[in-house]
Amino acid sequence: MARRGENIYKRKDGRYEGRYIKYYDVSGKAVYGYVYSKSYADVKEQLAKCKIEKQNIQSNSNTSLSNWLDIWLKSQGALKPTTKAIYQSYIDNHINPSLGGIPLKKLNRDILQSFINGLALSPSTIKGIFSILKSALSVVEDKGFISNIWSKVKLPKKQKSIVQVLTPAQQQRLEHALSDNADIGILICLYTGLRIGELCALKWSDINFETAQLTVNGTQARTEKGIEVIPPKSKTSRREIPIPPFLIDKLKAMSYTCEYVISRYKRPFDVRTYRRLFKKLLKAAGLPDMKFHCLRHTFATRALEVGIDYKTLSEILGHSSVGITLDLYAHSLKEHKIKQMNKLDAIHI
Repeated sequence: MARRGENIYKRKDGRYEGRYIKYYDVSGKAVYGYVYSKSYADVKEQLAKCKIEKQNIQSNSNTSLSNWLDIWLKSQGALKPTTKAIYQSYIDNHINPSLGGIPLKKLNRDILQSFINGLALSPSTIKGIFSILKSALSVVEDKGFISNIWSKVKLPKKQKSIVQVLTPAQQQRLEHALSDNADIGILICLYTGLRIGELCALKWSDINFETAQLTVNGTQARTEKGIEVIPPKSKTSRREIPIPPFLIDKLKAMSYTCEYVISRYKRPFDVRTYRRLFKKLLKAAGLPDMKFHCLRHTFATRALEVGIDYKTLSEILGHSSVGITLDLYAHSLKEHKIKQMNKLDAIHI
């Protein structure tokens, strides 16, 4: 039994163990440190040193930002593996090289603003990096180690991205360039709007040939363990999508030896490899270089052109709200309005 207030215990192996609180994680749970010795007095002395060191860190905030980010990230147990991997990448590649060695107490708004201004990255990526800093530093602020130094930092304005869409003629040329069984993935994305991660995670068991529907049950992602199929990123991402008759016939006609629909040599494609295949198909079709995501945008645009309503399209795409669909495809809405208004010309006397 430990003496009151000392947290020193005698172990079964005869040694003494001393326990102290190193820090509290984001959830407020205590994270303990331990020291060991055959001597009770030695453990007591080690504990005293550890506590003094901890007090010095708290009072002077001399711990570096990189050390704190490591502690903070380890405490984020609720993060998905893919999100945690992205955070770690941002910390290792962008934050630590510039700010990691700076003690917490020496950080200020000007340092953060200079760091943000020097990032030659997209506004959305910069926002993600800043979000990590803000979350990690706000915990230190709550502990009273630093003041709020981020609230007045200005981020670059996000420019509205241009949605890449294949024209009907370009889509036709791309489809004519498809020849391999693996190319069926291009058609699936063009006619169902799947994301590439969802496509590479699609299994034959996810396709119901009787009802001509596929179910999105997962998405492929790179995690600390390697390439994995993880649950969809949101509730709306897990969805059922009707498959057009011509496409269900093509899928029925395929022979397969792998549980994954998009495979080669009895192994599923990973996202990077399938992106490279898509680039080769674009060249073969004589089309300009485009991102794979243009297939999803092309599907949405064609769907609107044939009269599919925004609510239905939003559910098929797995958007969390119709507003996202409307915002992304406002250009298609404009064209649709013009076509509908032009019909009034027929009643003009």
